[in-house]
Amino acid sequence: MEENFDNEKQREVLEKKAAAMLDEKQNIFHDVEEFEQVSEFLLEDMQLDQTLEIANKGLEQYPNSPNLMMIVCECDFLNGNQTKALKSMKEIVDVHPYNTDYLLEFANLNARSGKSKIAIELYEKALKLDLEDKPSVIMDLVFECQRIKEHEKALVYLHEAIEATPDNDLILFEMGISYSELNIPKKAINFFKEYLDYNPYSYVAWFNLGNMYAKLGKNKKAVFAFDYSIVTNEHFPASYYGKANAYIQLTEYKKAIKVLNATFVLEQPHSFVYCMIGECHEKLEDYSKALTFYEKSIELDNDFADAWMGIGVVKDLTNKSQDAIKYMEKGIERDPSNAEFWYLYAELLSKIGLSDDAKLAFNKVTKLDPNNTDAWLDYSNLLFENKLVNEATSIIENGLKENKNNEDLRYRLVAYLLKKGDLENAKKHLKVALKENYKAHKQLLEFYPDINKINEIVELINNFK
Repeated sequence: MEENFDNEKQREVLEKKAAAMLDEKQNIFHDVEEFEQVSEFLLEDMQLDQTLEIANKGLEQYPNSPNLMMIVCECDFLNGNQTKALKSMKEIVDVHPYNTDYLLEFANLNARSGKSKIAIELYEKALKLDLEDKPSVIMDLVFECQRIKEHEKALVYLHEAIEATPDNDLILFEMGISYSELNIPKKAINFFKEYLDYNPYSYVAWFNLGNMYAKLGKNKKAVFAFDYSIVTNEHFPASYYGKANAYIQLTEYKKAIKVLNATFVLEQPHSFVYCMIGECHEKLEDYSKALTFYEKSIELDNDFADAWMGIGVVKDLTNKSQDAIKYMEKGIERDPSNAEFWYLYAELLSKIGLSDDAKLAFNKVTKLDPNNTDAWLDYSNLLFENKLVNEATSIIENGLKENKNNEDLRYRLVAYLLKKGDLENAKKHLKVALKENYKAHKQLLEFYPDINKINEIVELINNFK
């Protein structure tokens, strides 16, 4: 209470000083500290015009005051004059190259301007000097590294920071992000397990460990790690979401629903949580409840694409395919670059006989996700069923360009070539496919049973056996 009183009293003094300075018709001498103090106070209150007026008055009396010049730079930046602010700040740093306050301000201005590489260089330069709050500067540097996807460098500095402040949860969170982005879960697991040997009650480390196990598909271990995260901090919702997702991957949908329901006492329901519960009910074939939760999701966020798509899938599963189309289209409208959405949409269109629309949708899938071999196969099959064998062959050939050693695509190409009567090319590709995966030739027989009537092909398969 006394501290608040002191703050209010100090604020009142600064307000009076600011008003007096602004009312002065002529320059009255003040200490440079007074100009700086009043300017900083006005800047904190975002009174930019008044800040500039006081700071410029101060510079008339103290033209070499870098602090006042720095305040002017900040005002220029906030007023949209970024180029001017950066130029002026560079001039200050050139004159005072070892002043960490000026270096950091220049770094921050570059970071806020989106010039991350310059900001990183300046932060690194500042870190070589004597700093009061080194971990904070490291984190600023890390955020810029992450912004431009330099996660390896970010991780180096994060390790340095965690050594200095081993109980810092923010650093641990960012380590989890960079490890995940670098896709090195095994190294991450080794680090977090070692960290937990010395800090067994770190809920963030357990949470990160759970995420890394999930990334490797070790979902039982993920559940174990998320459980420990919850035990050490039962008010951290992200651990519940991670645990629920691990249960979903394990197809233990009832357990996932129970975990997700537990989050409602921790925070207000999110649209994605309702959607996850809807998906669990969908997998349990309780389509009525699935629709209810997908609709709850949309009530919270009308633009949540997954929920619209979920309704579309349920409508299709309940033999309401025409209705399903409009819901899937709403999902795609909200997330047009989602390859999985386009794939579901293409399959639906193909199923109900809208072949031309299905072709366009499949084409979109293969452009968004060229490594989706199922999409190439289904796209070609749609063409094949419509007696467009040449076009089907061309699609599979394009798929093989994107997925060079995929035996599924190659065996399908053999079938189409045989259907076209191109025996020599069919034999050439069949040899490659048999070398890659002999057992997979059964799919060729399933797709094209008449192959048993072609002696040269039967002989070739038997020779490889």
